[in-house]
This record gives sequence, C-alpha cells and structure tokens, in this order.
Amino acid sequence: MTDRVSELVAQLRAAAQSETARADIKTLLEEAVADPAAFGAALPTFEEDDVILFEDETVSIWHCRFQPGKAVPPHDHKMLATIAVYRGAERNDFYERGADGGLQKSSEVRLGAGDVFQIGPSAIHAVGCASQEPCCGIHVYLGALTKVDRSLFDLSDGAALPFTDENYLRLVADD
Repeated sequence: MTDRVSELVAQLRAAAQSETARADIKTLLEEAVADPAAFGAALPTFEEDDVILFEDETVSIWHCRFQPGKAVPPHDHKMLATIAVYRGAERNDFYERGADGGLQKSSEVRLGAGDVFQIGPSAIHAVGCASQEPCCGIHVYLGALTKVDRSLFDLSDGAALPFTDENYLRLVADD
C-alpha cells in the first residue's frame, strides 16, 4: 500500500472506534476525495475490482471498482456503509419490500467523483457503474463485512438468498 492509503486506513480505523464513528468516517472520506484526481493519483493500481484494504471486527475498508455496464445485484450490508467515489460515477438503486413480498425500487442515488454517501444497515441496494469509465471508490463498513450473514435479493421474485459466490454469480448471469 502507498503511504496515502496506509494513512487513510489508520485514520478510518481510529474513527471507527470513536463515539461519533458515522460522522467521523464521513468527514475523513470527504476530505480524502475533495480533490478526486489527486486522491486517485496517490493510490496504487489495483489488479482486482474488489480489494480489502483492512478488516477487523469494527471496520472493513475496501477499494471497489465497478466496470461500465456492470452492477452488483440487490443486497444488504447489515451495517453502516460509507461510500466515497473518486473516479467515474456510481449508481445506487434502493429497494423496499412490496405488499406482495417482492422488491420495488424506491429511489436512486448517483454519486460522482468527490461525492460521499452513507447507507444505513437495513437498506437493500444494487450498485453499478454509471459512467463510460470504471467507477472507483473507497467503501467503509462499520463491522466485519466478510463475516456477517448477508443477503442477495432476486429481483424476479424478491427472494432473499444467502450472499455466497454461487448465488452472486447466478444472479449476475440472470441479468
């Protein structure tokens, strides 16, 4: 990791321990991506689209890259998520359960370079690239994201499925 990434990870880890973790993490990410081009230039070139920069029981810090035309199916996090975009544009589609048990799109949030957005623990959302270039950002979760039982949601019937690689690949293939 570069010095800039190591410094940001250390700051986010400390913020996650604070009484005002939600606000502190948002402020740190807003400062980090205030100059999106400079922030991006300070980062290494990641080979993978999803890279865990750090994770323990209190915080998970990921570098996420979404390719144009690609999206992650509806899912939940079961913890606060804070997203800071520094390149491209990211679209988040939010869903609510309908009276029939299915999922209905309730809103959409588009984030551009320099934007920071927080998503509550009970939200269901799909996320994807909304630009011609890959969308890149830092995603911070208040907990161990890889260790929590999360769900993916099948838009065809609203079924909640365990968030596994197998279910993820099946839902992506169905799109």
